[in-house]
Amino acid sequence: MLGGGSPVSAGTSTPAASAPASLKITLLSPRNGASYPRGSRTVARFRCSEDGSTSAIVSCTGTVPRGHVIDTRSVGTKSFAVTAVDTSGNSVTQTVHYSVWAYVNPLRAVAGLHAIRIDMGVDYSGSGPILAMGRARVIRAGYVPGPARCWGRTCAPAPGGWVVYQLLDGPFAGKYVYAVENITVTVKAGQIVRQGQRIAVLHPQSPNLEIGWAAGGDAETFAVARKHECPGPDPGCWSSIEGRNFNSFLMWLGAPSGFLQQTPSQRMPHGWPRLPPRP
Repeated sequence: MLGGGSPVSAGTSTPAASAPASLKITLLSPRNGASYPRGSRTVARFRCSEDGSTSAIVSCTGTVPRGHVIDTRSVGTKSFAVTAVDTSGNSVTQTVHYSVWAYVNPLRAVAGLHAIRIDMGVDYSGSGPILAMGRARVIRAGYVPGPARCWGRTCAPAPGGWVVYQLLDGPFAGKYVYAVENITVTVKAGQIVRQGQRIAVLHPQSPNLEIGWAAGGDAETFAVARKHECPGPDPGCWSSIEGRNFNSFLMWLGAPSGFLQQTPSQRMPHGWPRLPPRP
């Protein structure tokens, strides 16, 4: 459930030239290539042996001792090493790499924030900066003049500022997020942004902000790509499953819930990430 994040190299063992092949390290936690939420209390778990026994091991030391919390204080790629030494002075070291991620409430700095409806995403009014939810790559950023009828398919209504970015870390790595409508975009396509970095500014006029899951690199919503928009002139006249799912994500991050409209019987794709436990 907590897989994802940036790819990392496989764990490596570096024995001394004379170290017997039977001198081994078993490193259970942190796992090589795993990702952990910032601030999580993941403890180190490892053991050292020779010929399947610990009797010849005089030292088995890790970056932190067994049972102690590994470093998850800051976002990024971390390394963890264990060194085993036997009674003959032979030694071997095993090193793994793991990543630490964080998601933030993208609306936490918006003044006068007011949740509106859940549709293909979630609508909000207010004014102030819109933040990146996590470390991400900006895919699209700019302004589309309209017309309003095309929103949800190819563009946004005037004043149609819009930004699409792809999350790079954590359980939702690879998923796309859009923010559109009455915003001024402050980032450029291709830019890598950190969690909590400003990507746009919301203005206190109608139309309000809409934020949700995007289908990919374009301004198409995930709901429309899956043919889950509401039939009729307003594709957002019901609460799609994609909008409800994103609303749950926002609430997990501390944002207020939008209000439900009609809730059609729809499902998220098989294997869609679940919200991780809080640190």
